[in-house]
Amino acid sequence: MDKNRLWVIGSVLIMAAILALGFVLGIQPQLKSASEARAERLVVETTNAEQSLVLAQLKMDYARIDEVRNELAPLTLSVPAGTEMPAFINQLSELAGQSQVSLTMITVNEPQAYAEVAAPVAEAPVADVAAEGAVTDAAVAAPVAAAPLPTAGVPPVVDSRITAANFASLSVQISIKGDYSRVLDFVNGLQTGSRLFLVSDIMTTTVAAEGATAEAAPVAGGPVDATITGLVYVLVPNAAPGVVAAAG
Repeated sequence: MDKNRLWVIGSVLIMAAILALGFVLGIQPQLKSASEARAERLVVETTNAEQSLVLAQLKMDYARIDEVRNELAPLTLSVPAGTEMPAFINQLSELAGQSQVSLTMITVNEPQAYAEVAAPVAEAPVADVAAEGAVTDAAVAAPVAAAPLPTAGVPPVVDSRITAANFASLSVQISIKGDYSRVLDFVNGLQTGSRLFLVSDIMTTTVAAEGATAEAAPVAGGPVDATITGLVYVLVPNAAPGVVAAAG
C-alpha cells in the first residue's frame, strides 16, 4: 500500500471523526434545544387555550352580574354578615302591625359559634321481659333471632364551607299578645320573612276576661299571650377559628 492511499484513508477517517464530533458538539445540542422549544411552545399554547376558556367564562359571568346580584340580595337579607338586629326589630314591628298583634318584648342572646348537628343514632332494641320478671329455662335454651336495629332518622344536611369560624346563631325570644289566629299569622310571617328564623318553641297562655292570664288551651279567636323562641343566623367574615364576631 503506497503512501498516497494511506493519506487518503487517513483523511477520510479524520473527516469522519470531525463530522461525528461536530454532530455531537454542535448539531445534537441544537436539535435538543429545538425539541425543548417545541415542547415549551406546546405547553404555552395549551395554557393560553385554557386561559382563553376561563376568560370567556368570566366574560359570560360578568354579562349576568346584575342577575347574580339580584339572586344574592335576598340571601344577604336572610343570613346577613353581622347581627343586623335593628333591621330585624323593624321587621318584627312591621309584622306585628300586619298581623294585628302587640309586640311586648324581644330578647336576643349572645351569638354562638356554629356547631355541626350530629346524625340521630338508632337505639338498641330492648328485650321483652316476662310478666313475673323471670326467664324460663326453655327460653334460655332456645336461640333467639336478633331483632333489627330501628332505623335512625334522616341525617342532617351539612356543608363543609359552613364552620364555627364563619357562621353563628343567635337565640331570640319574642313575646306578643293578640287573638290566637293573629298569633298564628305572626308566626307564619316570621317563618317566611326576609330574615331566616328557625322557630324552636311556641308557648301560649289564654288571657282571662278580667285581664289575668291562666294556663289553658288557646281558643280560636281568643286573646293569648305568646312567647316564640327561635334562632337567627349570621355570617362571620374574616373571623379567626372559634371566634364569633357580633358586628352589626
